[in-house]
Amino acid sequence: MAAVLTLTFTAGDSHGAKAAAKSSLKSPKKSGATTAKPAEPEPEETPALAPSLPPPGSSPMAELKKSNAALKKLFAKSAPSWSPEHDAKRAEMHKIVSGFLDFEELARRALARHWEGLDKKQRGEFVSVLRELIERNYIKQVHGQPNYELRFTKEAIESSEATVDSTLNTSNKGKKVTVEMQYKLLYKGSRWLVYDVITDEQSMLENYRAEFNKIIGKESFAALLKRMKKRLEKSE
Repeated sequence: MAAVLTLTFTAGDSHGAKAAAKSSLKSPKKSGATTAKPAEPEPEETPALAPSLPPPGSSPMAELKKSNAALKKLFAKSAPSWSPEHDAKRAEMHKIVSGFLDFEELARRALARHWEGLDKKQRGEFVSVLRELIERNYIKQVHGQPNYELRFTKEAIESSEATVDSTLNTSNKGKKVTVEMQYKLLYKGSRWLVYDVITDEQSMLENYRAEFNKIIGKESFAALLKRMKKRLEKSE
């Protein structure tokens, strides 16, 4: 089975993994007006937190269980898409997911050597777009089914790193599907944060790194970012 957490940005990738999201990053339309527009604020790069040793008794599996339970409870609530309740639900979802996924670490590792060549604005913008893509994709593919069970089975901790094994039981077109998942985490800022998810032996991080490097190598970083934004604009 293919990895559940995969994004593709190559041309004609409509059959690739889906990343459902509404875009707030559409480019402004050109006009003949000569009036200067105020400069938009630059995306801020989040200061990187260094991994540290977890305190005795710290459990990454317990933290993931807590986050999963909060998401499951949240998605059990229904609200019309136009309602304030729906907006509040989306905000809470963002808060929960951002509380256990380390988008900055994932972005840095996925871009690898290309990360060092980016300025503060480019890094901030890349992390922002990647955050929305991954967040929507994770929610859709892991928590998108009305009946699913995500069981966390084992954790292993070594210094400031950890792995947590889990099994996702869900359904696809009426058929039961079981996916083995492993979360890779770092202990930062008093909590465990996920920087990679391996599904059926396929690494989300390695998939992104290979594709990002391919696009940047053949085209440019700007081309990669453009494709990512286009993915957001087309996915609703």
